[in-house]
Amino acid sequence: MFRISIKLLTFFACIYSQNTTGSISGKIFGNNEPLIGANVIIEGTSMGATSDFNGDYQINDIPLGKYIIRAEYIGYESEKIEFYISESDNNISNTSNSSFSNKIGIELEQETTNILKANKITGLAFFLKPIALDLDEIVVSASKIQQKITEAPSVVAVINNQSIRKRIGVNDYNRLANMTKGVDVSYYGSQGAQINARGFDGAFNTRFRTFSDGLYNGDAVSGIIFSVLSGPPKEAISRIEVLFGPQAALYGPDASQGLLNVISKHPMIDKDSEISLSSSNFNDPRIGARFVKNYKKVSFDISGEIKSSKEIPYNNEDGEIYWVIGDTLYLNDDVFSSMEINKYHFRSNLYYRLNEKDELSLFYHYTNGSGYSMGSFGPNYMQDLSLMQYGLRFTNRNHFFRMTSTHQMGKMAPIGSIIQTRMLFRDPIDNSNISWTAALDKLEESGVNWWLRKKSDDFLFDYQFNKKTSDKLILVFGVDYEYKDPNTNRTLINDLGISPITGEFGGSDINEYRYGAYGQAEYLINDNYSINSSIRYDDHEFYGKTISPRISFVRKRLLNGSLKLIAGTGFKAPTLMERNIYGGQNSIASGIAGNVDPFLGVQYPQDWNMNALILGSPDGFTVVDFKDFDGNNIYSEGDSLIKSEYIQPLELEETQSVEIAYTGVINQKNLIEFNIYSGRYKNFKGPGTGVAVTGPGWNYMAQSIPGPLPFDALRQVHYGADEFNNNPIPQFTYFLTYPNLPLDVIFYGFEGGWKHLGQSFELALNFSFFSDKDLVNKREKAEKYSNYLNGAESADPSDSRFEKYYSYLQIYSNTPNLKGSVSLTNYNGIIDKLTSVITLKSTSKYDFVSGFFEATEEGKGDLPSSLTNQSFFRNPGQLGGQIYADLDFIYDFNKEIYFGFSVKNLLNSDAISLPLSPKTPRQYVVETGYKFN
Repeated sequence: MFRISIKLLTFFACIYSQNTTGSISGKIFGNNEPLIGANVIIEGTSMGATSDFNGDYQINDIPLGKYIIRAEYIGYESEKIEFYISESDNNISNTSNSSFSNKIGIELEQETTNILKANKITGLAFFLKPIALDLDEIVVSASKIQQKITEAPSVVAVINNQSIRKRIGVNDYNRLANMTKGVDVSYYGSQGAQINARGFDGAFNTRFRTFSDGLYNGDAVSGIIFSVLSGPPKEAISRIEVLFGPQAALYGPDASQGLLNVISKHPMIDKDSEISLSSSNFNDPRIGARFVKNYKKVSFDISGEIKSSKEIPYNNEDGEIYWVIGDTLYLNDDVFSSMEINKYHFRSNLYYRLNEKDELSLFYHYTNGSGYSMGSFGPNYMQDLSLMQYGLRFTNRNHFFRMTSTHQMGKMAPIGSIIQTRMLFRDPIDNSNISWTAALDKLEESGVNWWLRKKSDDFLFDYQFNKKTSDKLILVFGVDYEYKDPNTNRTLINDLGISPITGEFGGSDINEYRYGAYGQAEYLINDNYSINSSIRYDDHEFYGKTISPRISFVRKRLLNGSLKLIAGTGFKAPTLMERNIYGGQNSIASGIAGNVDPFLGVQYPQDWNMNALILGSPDGFTVVDFKDFDGNNIYSEGDSLIKSEYIQPLELEETQSVEIAYTGVINQKNLIEFNIYSGRYKNFKGPGTGVAVTGPGWNYMAQSIPGPLPFDALRQVHYGADEFNNNPIPQFTYFLTYPNLPLDVIFYGFEGGWKHLGQSFELALNFSFFSDKDLVNKREKAEKYSNYLNGAESADPSDSRFEKYYSYLQIYSNTPNLKGSVSLTNYNGIIDKLTSVITLKSTSKYDFVSGFFEATEEGKGDLPSSLTNQSFFRNPGQLGGQIYADLDFIYDFNKEIYFGFSVKNLLNSDAISLPLSPKTPRQYVVETGYKFN
């Protein structure tokens, strides 16, 4: 009995002497210096700690068991380590029948002796790598395959998910790229934005292309980017990649200035689901969400957003916007504040893994909404855009295959047409205009204006093969085919339908195809040098065959960075709409027989009514001035020719570029980027331009465009190069088209960036310089010749030698010569878990001319001679020249929930980015989000 009692006491003493909990402690470093305020979390539990002033952390009372500890800090890659808390600090046997494993009830699939096992683990250090200075970042857009950013054959800028998260209340992917070096982002209104790089911007611009996962974001018919409506919700964006310079070698005859590609999250990589809500004093509530689920073979994610807002008021108290007809003021109220902007977007992706290497996926995207984009003749309002896009993808290590079908429906109207409708149906008693909403319903009732229908069915097939054939050579080959089948009922392009101008059925069945093939070879000369060469062949139904080359040379491991030399040629094809446009406006001017012309002082011999008509130029046009001896109003052999001019059809724009770029890291704390480029731009496509007014010389408008015409003569415009044509454009037509201008200019510039990581802050600085001196010099010569031609008193007779520069008269690069930005981010500075970001961006003042819009220093306050009754087009003076600042705060309540607050336009800058755009007031934004698995 005594012996049994001794054994029992010994047994219980052993039990009570064993530890039932343990601890872990150590230090967290970043850039080899202690990190203050870093989070240390034991995954799957509520246990964790925060590093102190010395970077030390400690977690106590950890029950026995197997765990994973994770250290994380904003701006650094998180790091995980597996460990065991055991009964004692003695090493435990690694056999599957060990007492340790049995006691804690774990079946260990793989235990190795190098895994930490102890009761009190001390000195466990984490050395976190900074994300912001990581030169090994992977990009896909430069070669359409995964590669390190330092080895990509293009200059690439990346806006990663961390940077996107800092921009509270910013949802448009164009605005998310605003702080990137070398990028021009023009804001308009509460949410709109337009992006460009390295010059030659316009009121709307398709030279700089934007994609989502390689699929173009623009409107299917016009190519216009309605940024408020296009692109995925930011919750679904993994990162944004921006490529500079000609990119036609892989992306076809369009991306002549560069491109932006939005890369979506994959559920196997970004496994968190998320929901976020935001709103501001602009009354623009938004909800965005993404839901993810992963199984053994199947994954899916669903994302979407709903947002709605009223546009910013133009603040027209001083009557800056008006429309006068005769002696009557018909409009002086705000034309923006009633504009409805909304978006309903849904995206779904289903992934099936056939095996470890092969993945098959289906996708379906749906967008519905209303918004607007800038254009050569003012903003274009899109109502009820409906876009359905679906397709099939197959991906593995060497192959990528995709079939995509896109169906689009919607209707668009220039804002001027909507404003005119408001006046046409004004109240006859108090002369007040009808509302914006009522004008949308009555737009077509008067027969003066009409909706531009945007129906289209598009099909895209693309395939790519890549193979690393040896340790030295990587090959990429690809083909793509696109077919467009628009149907606008002759309201936007000259396809089959009843003309809203003449009321006659006509046009042709317009559809088109293009296909391309490209190849790329990257040869690794040795560990430090590589050469990348690519070439693309395109066959376009309209433009025929083109060849686009690109070559780059990369020197790696140079001063802890890489040096690139890049040269290439890119093309820009005018859009389907620009080639085939058929639009305009009825009854822009009129007169009654017997009345006296106020400008010419002659009596009208007949009643007349003038329509505006803009046509695409696939075959060119001929303008003929003649005296009509046979009285049939058509130039024929019996008439007397005064002069004729052939307007060339649209051609491909061409950009040639050479660039040298360096990216490197100094002391693991400073990232330096610098690139110098020079290029040549040819065959500039001008905006919609008034070419001629058809009809008799006694009409003042015929006299003004393009120039003097005898009172007893006629002006005629018709398709083609032949002077004789039996079917000219009708008389009394203000005729416009998109002309090619024989532009040939050299431009150059440099861009740089510096990013510094401190102990608890990050400082980023970007700057850019763009020189269009060659264009400016040629435009000045054109102005001298124009003065000589018009007999100006200041003209020098010797200025007649500048005749060949006359086509440069109205060509501007529409780009600031200097721009820069500064961003300062502070982590856990004022309050623990609070991140604050202040950003400042500024540009030099610059002239902007596009279509009817002029924003120049010389012409400030002027109206175009043909539009003196509409103040929309008053020259506001130069753009830019002020500082635009944002202040953002992000508070991480825990790893799932965050709160954000932002002040946009902190300094209340009243600078405008585009003419006829409301000045953006200071904005206050709140946002909150929740992440879950």
